[in-house]
Amino acid sequence: MSKEVKEALDRVEQETHQVVEAVHIQNEQIRLTIARLDEIIALLTPKDGDAGEPTLSDLMAHLITQGREQLILTRRTVDLLLDMQRNLPARTVEALEAHFSSLSKV
Repeated sequence: MSKEVKEALDRVEQETHQVVEAVHIQNEQIRLTIARLDEIIALLTPKDGDAGEPTLSDLMAHLITQGREQLILTRRTVDLLLDMQRNLPARTVEALEAHFSSLSKV
């Protein structure tokens, strides 16, 4: 394996860890969103005197904020992937594209 290919693969591995971290953060935000949606459903279901619970508008505002944060993470992930593609040698990009295109056919 040439030094250029080795360096490119090392960069891919390093930047892949960043992508994985971003996806983990996004998964956690989705989990929190689901939990908040459960709370909204509970709020919409009539109960006898639940004092001190968050209001529906508070929960909706929180969900909107989480949605924005997820959009930002998604944009960062896409930017990172595009940056990786621009900085890798053409042969490495072609090999990765071939690998991932074969996975999508499964």
